[in-house]
Amino acid sequence: MKAAGYLVRVDELGRIVIPVRVRRALDFDKGACLELFTEDNTLVIRKYGSCCTFCHSDEELTEHMDKFICASCLQKLMAK
Repeated sequence: MKAAGYLVRVDELGRIVIPVRVRRALDFDKGACLELFTEDNTLVIRKYGSCCTFCHSDEELTEHMDKFICASCLQKLMAK
């Protein structure tokens, strides 16, 4: 991803909006599991790899082609 600067503000509830171009570039879908941490006075936000691609559950996961799928969603996919 090409480096781009975005100015975002923290609202009164402590929330920020991640611009749509950044979400698309990083594949942050609605409901995506994200990991936040600080590193050398910098906020780091990255996709948390251990949740279901479809329902975002973190239980009974199987990895397939660099994506995680829970047992429930896998059953639904196999039934089709």
